[in-house]
Amino acid sequence: MNKFSRRKLITTSLAVTAGASGLAVVGRVAQRYGLIPPDAGGFYGPGETLTYAAQRLLTHHSLAREFAPSQISKPPFANAVDPLGEAFQRLQESGFSDWRLELDGMVARSASFSVAELRSFPVCCQIKHLACEEGWSYIA
Repeated sequence: MNKFSRRKLITTSLAVTAGASGLAVVGRVAQRYGLIPPDAGGFYGPGETLTYAAQRLLTHHSLAREFAPSQISKPPFANAVDPLGEAFQRLQESGFSDWRLELDGMVARSASFSVAELRSFPVCCQIKHLACEEGWSYIA
């Protein structure tokens, strides 16, 4: 039979208190430096915050959480999408052969890319959580 001794009760209590205090300190530091993840609520929130903050501090870049295709929000857009205009329809009819993506402004080097040039770049697909300052969010 396993009896609880006073010594075991004290050491276990100290360990639990230290762990809870440590999570509370990590939570405050994470909040101060903007390291709170979007899913920080609930029972697992402190653990999610610890993982999220440690990853960002140790890797020096953020790895945004990814989601499965089954988690994509329906409908995907919070705001209505305007109907496509005549200019878009003309570009669509020509296969976007005249369209270019212009990169300028506060960039190291301005550039211009055709659709064919854009398609030649490596492709990466990511399903991410998008959140707007207006209060809506969805996975896309």
